[in-house]
Amino acid sequence: MTIIVYSDVIVPECVFTPASGGSRTRQNSRTMNQGGFASANVVRGVTLRTYSLSTIVMTLDNFQRIINLAEVTDYGAFGMLMKDPVDSQTTSADGVLQGYISGVESGAIGYGNGGPLYGFRKLYAIASRAKTWPVTRPISPVITRAGSPVSSGVSAGNISISAGPSYVTFVADASRSVSIVTVGATTQVTLASAIPGLGIGDLLWLDTLSGADAGLLNDKSHTITNITGVGLNVYTLSTNTAGKTITSGSGQGRKYPQPTEQLLWTGEYYTPVQFASDNLDWDLARPGDYEDRLIAGSSISLIEVREA
Repeated sequence: MTIIVYSDVIVPECVFTPASGGSRTRQNSRTMNQGGFASANVVRGVTLRTYSLSTIVMTLDNFQRIINLAEVTDYGAFGMLMKDPVDSQTTSADGVLQGYISGVESGAIGYGNGGPLYGFRKLYAIASRAKTWPVTRPISPVITRAGSPVSSGVSAGNISISAGPSYVTFVADASRSVSIVTVGATTQVTLASAIPGLGIGDLLWLDTLSGADAGLLNDKSHTITNITGVGLNVYTLSTNTAGKTITSGSGQGRKYPQPTEQLLWTGEYYTPVQFASDNLDWDLARPGDYEDRLIAGSSISLIEVREA
């Protein structure tokens, strides 16, 4: 079954001893021809983290904490959370949000895409090249939009953050009901009134329209190519709906973060992990009274649990 991660089971930082370590892994297929020219193909282009908790040497109290973690997670049948000792926080330089539309990444990293849903990312960049790592377990993140902090709540422009795996959902800045949909090579949508702050080149989000082909417009953002009407409430969109059947129904047009608005976050985060082995081996390094005993043994491996 898919690994369920217990959000209330946290690996205590005290179990990391000086001999503990970790690894960041990818998977590439590498070859070299007789002339010494190398080639490589990416097999797994996603970085995964592994950790080694050394029990050389550990107090009995700390080893008992590891036993507790192993027992409550059924030795890796379930996951838990821990702070990576070398990579567990973001700053305004590397904490970014990534937009989603229809369940897939959409829009430039760290900017709005005209929609409500965004995932947390850690950015790794040099010069013009960048990679991101998905953060699914942020700890009390601070989110900014175009440089201004965003509050949690239900008012316009507020956000909510889901329980892990965590995503950010924006409340629309403004919403207007759709009265007319005119299909064609470009699509015209008439709203009850103009949405403040939306201009030509911006993105209009549409949802709950009706008709057999409403999926072309629903739950997506669309580029505005023109704004007309007495009340400047008729929006021409670049989306081609020629010959399609789409009606206003209970449709809504909404304004969400735009591609010109930077979306950043700062804070600490956990990495979901599980025990890599069903065994927990130990040796008694120093006998004696219970509170004076020391435990030694092989390293205990933890591996990252990748969450959607």
